[in-house]
Amino acid sequence: MHQDLYKRSVDNCERQEIRRQRLLQEQKIKRLEQQDELRELREVHKPCGNRRRFKQQTFQEIYGSDLAPQLSEWMREKPECLDDWLLVPCPKGQRCLVVSSRGKTRMFSKAGRFRMSFKSYLPGGGASVKHGSGFSILDCIYNTDNDTFYVLDVLWYGKQCFLDCEAQFRFFWLKSKFDELDDEAEERDYVGDNIKKISLINSCDIANNVLTAQMLQMYPLWPENRPELDGFLFYHKDASYTCGPTPLVCWLFPFMVQDVLEMSVNSSYEPPPNYSSPWLYMDEFDKDLARKRHKRQTKQMNCSVDTDTMNSFSTEMGEGVEGEELRTKEDTATEQFFVGEKDCDSLERIMSAERLLEMEGISEM
Repeated sequence: MHQDLYKRSVDNCERQEIRRQRLLQEQKIKRLEQQDELRELREVHKPCGNRRRFKQQTFQEIYGSDLAPQLSEWMREKPECLDDWLLVPCPKGQRCLVVSSRGKTRMFSKAGRFRMSFKSYLPGGGASVKHGSGFSILDCIYNTDNDTFYVLDVLWYGKQCFLDCEAQFRFFWLKSKFDELDDEAEERDYVGDNIKKISLINSCDIANNVLTAQMLQMYPLWPENRPELDGFLFYHKDASYTCGPTPLVCWLFPFMVQDVLEMSVNSSYEPPPNYSSPWLYMDEFDKDLARKRHKRQTKQMNCSVDTDTMNSFSTEMGEGVEGEELRTKEDTATEQFFVGEKDCDSLERIMSAERLLEMEGISEM
C-alpha cells in the first residue's frame, strides 16, 4: 500500500513540477510584454506628459474582483533545485489581506469579508507622520494572542504594484521598507489611537545552508513560543504573486520536512499520533478539510438569515492548512466605511471606490 501511495505522490509531484515550469515561463513572458508595453507608453506619452492611460490601466489591474491572497500547495517531493526557493516560517493565525488607505487600515478575510479597522504605520494607515499618504495591500497572518499582524508578502505598497515582481525582489523590498517603519514605530512605541503592530516575517534563502539549518533547528522560533509555528512556506524565487492557488508556493508542517526534503528539524516538532507518512497525512488532511468545509457550507445554507439586521457574523477558517478561528466583535462586524461618500463594507467595494477616487483625481490633472 505504501509503495502505491509513494508512486501516486511521485506522479502528483511530476505534474506539479511541470505546472511550475509552465507557470514560470508564462510569468516571464508576461513581464517581458509589460516591459515592452511600458516602454511604448513612455515613448508615446512622455512629450505631452499625459499619464492618464498608464495610471488607469494600473489601477484597473490591481483593483479587479479577483484580488485575493496567494494560496499554497503541498510540497509533495523535493524540487529538482531546492536552491531556487525561499523558506518562510508561518505562525498560527488567520490568513488575511491588510489594506491601508486614507488614514485607515482594514483587515479582510481570505474571502474578502471585512473583519476590523485600526491604524498602522503603513502608507496611508493613519498612524504614520512620514508615510501619511499612499496605499498598500499586504498578505498577512493575524495572531489573536499577540494581537499582531505578521506579513508574508506584498501586493501593493505606496501606490506601487508588486504583483508581477519576483518573490525574491518583493521580500527584499519589504525588508527595506519595514526597517523604516520599525524605526518610526519604535519612536512612538505603539501607543495611542488603536494602533496595531504589523511585523515582517524574515525569510531565508535555502541556498544558504547555514541559515536554513539554523531556522529549522531553532525552537521556539519566536520568543516564548508566541506566536506558535504553524508550518513552513516555500516560495520560488522567480515567481510572481498569484491571487489564488499556485504550485510556486508550497507548504509543509514542520514534522514533514525531514521526510519530504531530507532536512533535519528540531525534535520538538513532533508529528501527531496518527502520522505514518507525509503523503498519507496530506491526503487525509485534505479529505478532513473538505468534510469540514462541506459541513460548514451546509450549516450556513440551512440557517435562516435576518436580512433586516447585520448582527450575525460567520466563522472563517484561518490559514489554508491549519487556521485558528477568528470572530469579530458585534460592533465591528457591522461597521461600514465611507470613502469619498461611497459606502464600503467589503474588499471588492472598497477597491472599486478607491479606483473611482483615483480616476477622479487623474481627470483633474
